[in-house]
Parts: sequence; structure tokens; C-alpha cells
Amino acid sequence: MNWLTAIFSTGASTLIDSVGNAIDKLVTNDEEKLVLRNKLQEAMNEFQSTMETKSIEFEQEITKRWTSDNEHNITRLVRPISFVYVLVIFSIIALADGNLGSFSVNSIYVPVFETLLATMVVAYFGSRGVEKSIKHFKAGSNG
Repeated sequence: MNWLTAIFSTGASTLIDSVGNAIDKLVTNDEEKLVLRNKLQEAMNEFQSTMETKSIEFEQEITKRWTSDNEHNITRLVRPISFVYVLVIFSIIALADGNLGSFSVNSIYVPVFETLLATMVVAYFGSRGVEKSIKHFKAGSNG
């Protein structure tokens, strides 16, 4: 069961328990209680089944979107182009600072550049490493 189903089914299960407790207090006939509890359980099972189906559909749609994103050059190049852009800007700032007159970067921007550069380096090389590891693992398990 994935996270989406877990979130919603936990809430539904609590609701069913609450309704069941209310039924116990209002209905005194054991036979009626049993019938109502069975109907509530059927509703809960149907809800969980629907949530699992929706969750699978959700995951499939994400996969379709990722596949679609990789079909076009512009979407494939976003990550490397932005990475190169940040590296170029950082290099220009680093090389120009102190070498071109009184050029300096406002101190408010320094943490932004540091965070952006660190995040992109980790994300770019880290995600590529994970992608290659997964591809290597899949190739090893198929062969």
C-alpha cells in the first residue's frame, strides 16, 4: 500500500470505527449491529480498493509525463543547461571580483549563489549517479 492510500485509508478506518461505535450505542439488536458492521466493512473495502486503483493511475500518469518530458530536446536539456548557466555565472563572479576595478557581489546574494550552486551540483551529479546505478542494476538482474 503506498503513501496516498495509507493516508486516506487510515482516516476512513477511523471514521468507520467511530460510526461503528455510534451504531453500538444506538442499535441494541445484535443482528442489526452485525448487518450494519458488515455494510460498513464493505464500504471500507470498496474505498480502499478505489484508493489503490487511483494511486496506481496516479503513478502511471507521472510515468507518462516523465516519458513525455524525455521525448523533447528542450525538456531533456533543461537540467544540463541550467547547471552550466549557474556554473558560468559563478565563474564570472569569482573571476571578475577584485579583477575588474571595484566589482563586488552584494552580500545578500552570496548565500543564494552558494545554495543554488551546491544544490545543483548535488542534484545533477547525484541524480545522474542514481540513474546510472539503477540502469546498471537492472541490466545486471536481466542478464
